[in-house]
Amino acid sequence: MSKVYFISGLGADWRMFQFLKLPDHIPVQQVNWIEPLSFDEPLQDYAKRLLPQIDDPRPILVGFSFGGLVAMELAKMLHPVKTIAISSLATCHDLPWYYKMAGKMLLHKYVPFKVMQNTYPVAPFFFGAQSPYERRLLKSVFFRINEKFLRWALARLLDWKQDTPPAGLIQIHGTSDKVLPIADMEDVIKIPRGEHLMVIHRAEEVSAILSRILLDCTHDEQK
Repeated sequence: MSKVYFISGLGADWRMFQFLKLPDHIPVQQVNWIEPLSFDEPLQDYAKRLLPQIDDPRPILVGFSFGGLVAMELAKMLHPVKTIAISSLATCHDLPWYYKMAGKMLLHKYVPFKVMQNTYPVAPFFFGAQSPYERRLLKSVFFRINEKFLRWALARLLDWKQDTPPAGLIQIHGTSDKVLPIADMEDVIKIPRGEHLMVIHRAEEVSAILSRILLDCTHDEQK
């Protein structure tokens, strides 16, 4: 069975996936973020430096939010069994217009870091952090994130050049996601009223979908 590699959201860690339950026989591993070499390091070059963490020749990649973009860049180098994006984008055209406008104004580059962190009071609503635990976790991510990494990641989100969905990409998205609102596309697995952090507050449903996909992969490998 191929190993499943989880790539978390922007500046987040394994805790985003802690409530997901997959079949016991499926090996899993977290891909850890590393520091970008510079503000201008291309996403493809960054993803290449993550390759040493992936030791399975036929991996399954699961990326959450910004991690979905990284999973897709890794897929171009690894040719995985499956690439799965949760609460993420499939192409650069899926990025909302107001993000693109902020990018043209270079807000991600020049807005003081403290001002960015001071937006936290609205973050629970925006991200869909529903329980006290989710709000504590979101706050931890907000105030522990490295400034260099945050500015780099926002820049890469805004200048991502993926024009068409990668072949075989599977998207899982909540219909109430306010961070990355989903377009009404037929080929997306939708979770009704799921918000951006649905890997936590809708973990049972996300787990069931992932388990079904991964078991299908197992059956295909055995043929």
